[in-house]
Amino acid sequence: MSTSNQLRVFIIDDHPIIAMALRDIMNARYSDLEVKLFSRIGPALEHSRFEQPDLVLLDLGLPDMAPEKVLETALETFDYSRTLVISGNEEILGDLADQYPETEFVSKGITQDRVLSVLDSMVLRLRRHNWTDQISQKSQSNNSFTIGQRMARITERQVSVLYRIAKGESNHEIAQNLGLSPETVKTHVRSILARLNARNRLEAAMLYRAWQEQKSDEVYSD
Repeated sequence: MSTSNQLRVFIIDDHPIIAMALRDIMNARYSDLEVKLFSRIGPALEHSRFEQPDLVLLDLGLPDMAPEKVLETALETFDYSRTLVISGNEEILGDLADQYPETEFVSKGITQDRVLSVLDSMVLRLRRHNWTDQISQKSQSNNSFTIGQRMARITERQVSVLYRIAKGESNHEIAQNLGLSPETVKTHVRSILARLNARNRLEAAMLYRAWQEQKSDEVYSD
């Protein structure tokens, strides 16, 4: 997440006119945004390794992935409650809204005022609950537990899954490499994030790497 007062926004849409229009509207409406445009999900996910967005505007009809997989893949990295899905496929939107209740969904067929109303609500929430403060408070809360204590909450199988998350593998790749079904991997990932109190895969991976470094230091100090 951004560490300055600016909110970092990713707009992921392969229609340049729509993407640029959204960017221009948001820049004109809000003075504290840093907006980046992506026409495919892959580059957006890759860029998120270096800087996590505060808000994601996501189109499902992208050229590098099937619509039904776009959101699932995106939410492996981006926060559910900070993602706004904007799509013209109302049937898929309805199904996904039931599946992901924390995520906002709007149809491209609705009025601009309605889209702006949803954006206003999300941006206001981000400003009100200063994300930097939330991370600081969460870190202080987590400091009451050592890394080892937090890692002890997950099973050996989940450690194997977390190892592969830290390597940057997708759920599909983890399933193939560990001989598990994709649904089983998704269940493990949700459990890992909950037990480690990690917001997303990136935080979980950072915790795993810190745990490995700690173990190495203990070996060398013996």
